[in-house]
Amino acid sequence: MPSPAPAFRPALARLADYSAAWAVAALVVGVALLSWSAQVSIPIQPVPITLQSYVLITLAALMGWQFGGLTVAIYLFAGLMGLPVFSGGRSGLGMLTGPSGGFIVGFLLTALLVGWLQENWARLKPLPLFGVLALGHLLLMVVGAGWLATKVGAAAALEKGFLPFIPGAVVKTVAALATVILVERLSGTGRPR
Repeated sequence: MPSPAPAFRPALARLADYSAAWAVAALVVGVALLSWSAQVSIPIQPVPITLQSYVLITLAALMGWQFGGLTVAIYLFAGLMGLPVFSGGRSGLGMLTGPSGGFIVGFLLTALLVGWLQENWARLKPLPLFGVLALGHLLLMVVGAGWLATKVGAAAALEKGFLPFIPGAVVKTVAALATVILVERLSGTGRPR
């Protein structure tokens, strides 16, 4: 019986393993990127389209589920405690009950799913990795629109909180795939087997 392949260790997770200083630096940069990307937005109502999902799935694939999940959890904690890191410089616990609440919760779920699947299944293979990144986007959109449906109804949530996000999700998924592969190659990660 063949032994199972060892878990794939993404580039930024390996960097964090190197030393505590590198781990803290990667966490700070990850939280800063999530915060910055939330401000790059198309301000539609009731939920803006941001660059954040690209950064989220890219970081998750490069950090793995534990380190990526921790990064997103710190970002969410900062925003919920009042730092202006959410889209439009918003913050506070009230964000969880507003129209974006499902997307905010979905960030953590998406990071955990994408990171885990990258480490244990996709392992940097382009087609599976594309599927994982697309699944991450889909999960985020479903959780976000599902929560929005409790506020505005299912039809309005589909029309305003799901369908407008599809074209951007496709573009951001392709961009995330290219970014992850490039960063992994630059970090010396070998070709997937």
